[in-house]
Amino acid sequence: MNSNLMEMIMEKTAKMASGKKMSWSRGSALVALLALAAACGAPDAGGSAADDMTDMPGMSTPGAEPAAGMAQGGVDPMQAHLERMATLPADSLTSALPTHRQMVANMLAQMNREMREMAMPADSAWNAVVDSLRSDLTRMPEMGGAELQALMPAHRERVEQLMAMHAAMMRAMGM
Repeated sequence: MNSNLMEMIMEKTAKMASGKKMSWSRGSALVALLALAAACGAPDAGGSAADDMTDMPGMSTPGAEPAAGMAQGGVDPMQAHLERMATLPADSLTSALPTHRQMVANMLAQMNREMREMAMPADSAWNAVVDSLRSDLTRMPEMGGAELQALMPAHRERVEQLMAMHAAMMRAMGM
């Protein structure tokens, strides 16, 4: 998904969550819906409990969205999203949180699925970062805007660390 479309969706989502009036033209709504459908794909019938994020409040089982770092060409959507989140004021950060949590949960599930499909064992460093991110995702909804702003630099660092670890593992596998 290109970053302009992602920004438009984030802004509309933030407005919806804040109760502000918004308007979607039929064309922009259709484009956003098609882009989301294309990005999410169909759920993986062979998924496991490790991929299922339903045990976290507000999380659903993700579709087959490409894992962060696996985007072909252009800026990685997760990296663009993290950069955008870093610029948001506290109230907008709170509004954007549901989308952010879902994106990170989808990324985690996809990375775990790819590792399992390639029979790549997770090491202790990988597991520690994943556990920290899952803890972040669970705690974030209970935080106020100022608390979220304080957490986001460390959270972003963990997301980027996991993306780098995943990219290194994929390179090692010749991907």
